[in-house]
Amino acid sequence: MQLDVARLKRSPGASVRYELAVDLPPLAFSGEEIIFAGPLSADLLVTNTGKVLTVEGVADGKLELSCSRCLKHFIYDYKVPIDEKYSLPQEGETNEELQTFTGDYIDITSAVINSIFLALPMKAVCAEGCQGLCSVCGANLNEDSCGCAGEDIDLRLGVLKDLLKKDDK
Repeated sequence: MQLDVARLKRSPGASVRYELAVDLPPLAFSGEEIIFAGPLSADLLVTNTGKVLTVEGVADGKLELSCSRCLKHFIYDYKVPIDEKYSLPQEGETNEELQTFTGDYIDITSAVINSIFLALPMKAVCAEGCQGLCSVCGANLNEDSCGCAGEDIDLRLGVLKDLLKKDDK
């Protein structure tokens, strides 16, 4: 996602609004593949402050995520703020808070993707009441119940259960 700022960088105090709709490829994040379920939309205002170009606005769209409980894919709506500052490289000056760019275009793809990553839930779930998978047989408990016993005993402690049965005799 590149913004043409050729005219803007020569006009201190000026602003330009950009409305974008971009299809993005799938991304890898925390060992999972994140698929964009439609175009990413962005409404951005770029302002030349005289020293830097500020990019402010929002990006929104839909992602296809995998539920961390039942592993089914579901659609997740996101809306994230974008707030970045860009400057032309200055000789002898370095500012770690500012992104630098050269030429007449600013590539905001990484800033938008980082904002999306920050907005993702730590554990994505398809619904608050998702029951997940049976820890014994792996059945999806949202769709049907399984025939597994309700007891979930650590195999290492199973010997203790057998001892209790001997004491009852």
